[in-house]
Amino acid sequence: MSQGPGAPRRRRIIAALLLFCAAAATALWIWRAQPGALEKAAPAQPTLVVLPLHPAGARHEEGVLAEGLSAEFAAELQHIQGLHTIARATALRAATDHLSPAQLAQRIGATHVLSGELRELGGDQLHLDLQLLDAPQGRLLWSHSYEQKVAGIAALERELAQAIAVQLHLPLSPSGIAAATLDAQVLRDYLQARELTDSPQRTRGIDLLREIVKKAPDFARAHAALARTLTSTLRGAGGGPAADLDEAQAESTRALELDANLAEAYVARAVLACRTGDWAGCMQVFARALELDPADADARTTYAYWLAALGYIDAALAQAERAWATDPLSYSANFARARLLDTVGRHDEAANYLAELGAESGGLIYAKWHNAVWRHDYASASQLVAAMPRSDGFRESYTVVTEALSEPRLWPQALPLIATSERANGGINVQRIMMPNPDYGIVITGLEKMLRDGWPSYYMLLWMPEYSMLRADPAFADFLKRTRLLDYWRERGFPPQCRAVGDSAICK
Repeated sequence: MSQGPGAPRRRRIIAALLLFCAAAATALWIWRAQPGALEKAAPAQPTLVVLPLHPAGARHEEGVLAEGLSAEFAAELQHIQGLHTIARATALRAATDHLSPAQLAQRIGATHVLSGELRELGGDQLHLDLQLLDAPQGRLLWSHSYEQKVAGIAALERELAQAIAVQLHLPLSPSGIAAATLDAQVLRDYLQARELTDSPQRTRGIDLLREIVKKAPDFARAHAALARTLTSTLRGAGGGPAADLDEAQAESTRALELDANLAEAYVARAVLACRTGDWAGCMQVFARALELDPADADARTTYAYWLAALGYIDAALAQAERAWATDPLSYSANFARARLLDTVGRHDEAANYLAELGAESGGLIYAKWHNAVWRHDYASASQLVAAMPRSDGFRESYTVVTEALSEPRLWPQALPLIATSERANGGINVQRIMMPNPDYGIVITGLEKMLRDGWPSYYMLLWMPEYSMLRADPAFADFLKRTRLLDYWRERGFPPQCRAVGDSAICK
């Protein structure tokens, strides 16, 4: 049958329409198949930073109360399920640097900011004005004023947590046993003690905590704080007095008798277990502490150091990175991450974190020197040596070792200076490991002492790729047995770089 002169044109039009429809259908199917095509991308986990309350008055005591209560609020807000809270050191730094909501979003990943003002009204009555902002816009989401006596502040903390949970559309989990009502002065003393233990006046803080637990023997958090502070001051020759070890053990036990959910008490017990070589107990108790308080960045970095002490370097780095995510502006979180990056041989990345820590003072200058040496940047190492304080007793040996790294003929001058620094400081100078043909037995003995005295940061030199020959020395096999690391590995699994060989192990 004849189709007429217009048929070819009609066929072309129909074919084009069919092709267009097929293409449109395919495009629609692809579009619908994309994740989130019909809705906005899922938001990141809400992240809250609790800035220190602004004290309305000029009294130092009011400032201590304001900062201490801010920390208490942050701890209670951790019971909001699905909320990530920024740790205290970063919150303090953010307040000191006067970071805006936009800067808080950019630098620490905050999605929400809780801030406010505290005013003392007399008679231990407080007035608080609090507000919740979003970040980065700084839009006001919620505000409220509270009046509360100091002694009943725990009730206000719970009320605040409930209000913030409602605003964020998140559930609030139980907070454990009900907090006892405290004498107002005891609570003030406790908050002052916490401030002192985080300062160069730590000894005064410890003494004040001792007074508090005598005055208020049922104050569980004071017992836990005392135990944890004591375990954090045990570094040095001999690892601290045996009386302090016993006291820390007793205080952590009493704290957990009063409240079985106190993370600080578990941190203290974990450190004590590690220091005695109870590796299984140490790891188990650290896990419990971080389950109770996942935002405790200091506890997590301590856990990371001890994981590294056991040879689990990758797991340790993962914990350090989690601590950094919770406390990105803190000195300890950045330092720990840098040290572990150095331990796995990622020295350029480590240098970036060390550079964020400011002036070359204290232990930082030595960490930067080692990092510079591992990067073969001897010019920077020389500059760092020039800034080292003579009072530490290491400057002379570091000077010669730095020069010997470029001029090997100078190595014979280094060993006497290293030995002199060791006699002055009562421990090993880790520069021994850098010398040609080092005595690995002496190095391992010195690193083991550092481990037992609570200095696992330097002890991690044992696991670095640069010093693999140390792990091939017979002294290393003896060390694994003596410290019971080998027993722990056999029970819980060997680190990735190690494997069982006969009655010992080989670690690459």
